[in-house]
Amino acid sequence: MLTSIKKSWRNVHIALAIYLGLSMLLYTIARILFFVFNRALFEATSIADFTYLLLASLRFDLSAVLYTNMLFMALMLLPFRFRYNTGYQKLLKYIFIVTNSIALAANLIDIVYYRFTLRRTTWSVLQEFANENGSVLASSFIVDFWYIPLLWFLLLGFMVWLYNKVKVQSPPRVSSWLYYPGHMALMGLTVFLAIAGMRGGFAHSTRPITLSNAGEYVKRPNEMYLVLNTPFSMLRTIGKNNYSKVNYFTEQQLDAIYSPIHIPATTTTFQKKNVVIIVLESFGKEAMGSYNPGRLGKNGYQTFTPFLDKLMQDSKVYWHSFANGKKSIDALPSILTSIPSIQEPFVLTPYASNNLPSLPRTLHAEGYHTAFFHGAPNGSMGFKAFMNLIGVKEYYGKDEYNNDADFDGMWGIWDEEFLQFTAEKLNKFPEPFMGTVFTLSSHHPYKVPERYKGKLAIGPLPLFQGINYTDMALQKFFEKASKMPWYNNTLFVITADHAGSPRHYPEYNTDWGAFAAPILFYAPGDTAFKGREQRVVQQLDIMPTILSYLNYNKPFFSFGKSMLDTTAQDFAVSYNAGVYQWIEGNLLLQFDGNKTIALYNYQQDQMLKQDLKDKLPQKRQQLETRVKAFIQQYNNRMIENKLQVERN
Repeated sequence: MLTSIKKSWRNVHIALAIYLGLSMLLYTIARILFFVFNRALFEATSIADFTYLLLASLRFDLSAVLYTNMLFMALMLLPFRFRYNTGYQKLLKYIFIVTNSIALAANLIDIVYYRFTLRRTTWSVLQEFANENGSVLASSFIVDFWYIPLLWFLLLGFMVWLYNKVKVQSPPRVSSWLYYPGHMALMGLTVFLAIAGMRGGFAHSTRPITLSNAGEYVKRPNEMYLVLNTPFSMLRTIGKNNYSKVNYFTEQQLDAIYSPIHIPATTTTFQKKNVVIIVLESFGKEAMGSYNPGRLGKNGYQTFTPFLDKLMQDSKVYWHSFANGKKSIDALPSILTSIPSIQEPFVLTPYASNNLPSLPRTLHAEGYHTAFFHGAPNGSMGFKAFMNLIGVKEYYGKDEYNNDADFDGMWGIWDEEFLQFTAEKLNKFPEPFMGTVFTLSSHHPYKVPERYKGKLAIGPLPLFQGINYTDMALQKFFEKASKMPWYNNTLFVITADHAGSPRHYPEYNTDWGAFAAPILFYAPGDTAFKGREQRVVQQLDIMPTILSYLNYNKPFFSFGKSMLDTTAQDFAVSYNAGVYQWIEGNLLLQFDGNKTIALYNYQQDQMLKQDLKDKLPQKRQQLETRVKAFIQQYNNRMIENKLQVERN
């Protein structure tokens, strides 16, 4: 057979595919060894589970193989005849062997190193050991774990042996007018396919896959490391800021200032009301007349959310409401796990594989049916992977909707049709249930269905027309849901993923306005739960507020606060251009980790022109103390994987 391969696969493009396949094979062998040597750490993972994970891992292995072999591929694909020369082919061989032997070494080293970190090695490890004596560490590793270098040499020999079995020969000579255009076209096609492989898919709505995407395939968080490989983990964390432990306070001082451990005082019976969370794409406050009463009727200002404005009159609204991030991928961790994105989007950090707090998992333990709805293709934004990680049992996307007649041609299913689909699905769920729906139509390029063109409010920005359309779609959703038997036994939470961008009005382009997003709680069957309070609320507060409303009486973990706890200190936190922002009362503190940069009264000084840090030293110190406590709790717990309440 090998003789046949040697004789037959002489075409340069087929040879390239075989070489890359050889690299993929080595990744698979290394993963099997990783599992075998660390079997005790994956006790709950059956052989059948591992077999499925091996198949899932091919997506991540392909991405890593394509990245690490870019130079080899580029030199192999050059459409010139000299690439068939013996010397050139020998150079290619050395590049392939050296590059892939390094990747293989990284995978094999993690067989041992994983036992100490319980995660795949990331780029930060190189920074961590940058000032250490590398030769001493290497020699110690070789002595203590001698079998790893032995495995590396054996697999390296296997790689060289197989590589030599594949030969490339020059094809029969044809006219240059045919040869060069033909091979240029093949090179272009290969580059296109390679880019798709690196990204993890072809769809424009699919972000390049990262560590958290492995969560789509696992039953248990630690199984992510069976899906991932070490070169991929390192490549995807280059340039990512890992957290460093901080010790502003002693542990006793820290818990007294700020603690993410919530111990409910209630002894009231848990009420199993349904929960529906609606996350609206790019719904900044500036488009909502209810949040801008001073603008209504002035300079042509109009509301683009007439339905939400009306709904707010029957809802519980905390007036100063903020998103904790600026991107769609920041929103769901903040809303469903009460974890904000600090420095980097949380799902792109290595800590996305930690044991996370989770509203869906908490409610599922209380007998809730849980589901997530998003009208985009199922791989979009990595949402499906994240929902799996946090215990959501059912996922409904464009695939499940299964009707491309309602596809907007860009992002997914139009909001109007998809929200109707969501209501129908919710109506079939057993109660109690928790459903989360993420809209998408109010996204660039802000298209609306042809039948609504000329019938929607346009406004100063194209975004506002998209918001007006989704507001109308939301009204039709509530009209449909209100006729269903579960409606009056449901708590609806409506928020945005982030403030709209771009933004038109000057105050919304400030450091506070860039995070201003609606948050409202609507319980149609509870006439007492409504009204407006001049308090600060953030996305992190949604999970603890829901649990408090349901009279959940077990300890839980959340970086936010329950808005129903009148003793809790109001605050909202965000991270903006290297600076922590801490909003408390009417003040906005900007802190760089060492010192206060600025302090503003953002409610009176909306354009943030008057820095008060020297005029209000006592207030500055109070807020600085609290933001330091938050940073210490956040960083240290992320690093130590302490994001759960410890059970005795």
